[in-house]
Amino acid sequence: MAMAAHLEYLQKRCWKAQISVSLPRLRPAAGQFEPRFPVTDREFVQLLCALRICFPQTGIVLSTRESADFRDGLIPLGVTMISAGSHTEPGGYTGAGREALHQTVRGRAVALECQPGEGATEQFMISDARPVPEMVSALRKQGYEAVWKDWDQGITET
Repeated sequence: MAMAAHLEYLQKRCWKAQISVSLPRLRPAAGQFEPRFPVTDREFVQLLCALRICFPQTGIVLSTRESADFRDGLIPLGVTMISAGSHTEPGGYTGAGREALHQTVRGRAVALECQPGEGATEQFMISDARPVPEMVSALRKQGYEAVWKDWDQGITET
């Protein structure tokens, strides 16, 4: 409800902005974290449909936290952006998480005892590990076309 109220506020006050929302379900994670109020598949679909009906111009992002079958079933319900080939460990796209592994305690890096080849652990488990070409194929089977947007070089240049 709070997100819907915030979306309504943004649409009224920032009407020229393009707004997108993501619906990442919290999962058990490192440090023995357990979500207090897990969201069922049924509740997730209800939320997605309510957002699509109430906010037809708002983009909806679907992460790889959801299973491949579930994501494939949600795409026709109004999902506008999906991820594929994701990494959730620190440095996962650059490989930097495999070296110089450390823990931060009160703002200070503390070395960890680890075996060679061990690296940073994922922030959360990925359920849909399909590589990008397979995800594109799944979209095409449903009659959709993948549209790509990489970061502009002007943003990433130092």
